[in-house]
Amino acid sequence: MSEPDGNFGPYFTAIGKVANAYSQLEWSVNDAIWELANISRSAGVCMTAQMIGPGPRSRCLLALLKFRQAPQTLLDEFNVVSKKMEKVAAKRNRYVHDPVVMEAETGKIARMEATADKHIRYGFMASEVSDLISLTIEIDHVGLEFDQLYLRALAELPSWPRKQFEQSVGIHYHRTDQRTVSIAPNPPPRS
Repeated sequence: MSEPDGNFGPYFTAIGKVANAYSQLEWSVNDAIWELANISRSAGVCMTAQMIGPGPRSRCLLALLKFRQAPQTLLDEFNVVSKKMEKVAAKRNRYVHDPVVMEAETGKIARMEATADKHIRYGFMASEVSDLISLTIEIDHVGLEFDQLYLRALAELPSWPRKQFEQSVGIHYHRTDQRTVSIAPNPPPRS
């Protein structure tokens, strides 16, 4: 049961920040996939929405980079960033999917974790707002690292047609440290 009082408020706010930071990272990867595939954003959503977690997205991205003739050194760097994405995704999943409770004896907030990925983890896990703030910062850093690497890839890759992607209607993601977006106007009518 969600607790509306102030004891959980700062914690829930921090969880929201973790979830939003990861959503932005995921959007950035999706946008890169759509661009590398040269498909409209709405068509791209049909594919990337089926990719659950960072693993399938990373594999797709790496395959498209290779298809676009990325040098092995660039692919290796994307592999490093992909591992970082998987690490922050796993942390994010625990905070977003584990119920949050207050321990009766201590009054401390904890996560109730019940997982069995190679080994069992079952019980209360200490959880502080400061941990969530650190995770948000870590996710933002991975997102910035991904965006900078992707911008470098765009500069280094041989040119390819981008007409479908560039003319697609929808949200245009701008790779900056501000994570801004704009809405693309409707494309001109087809003749």
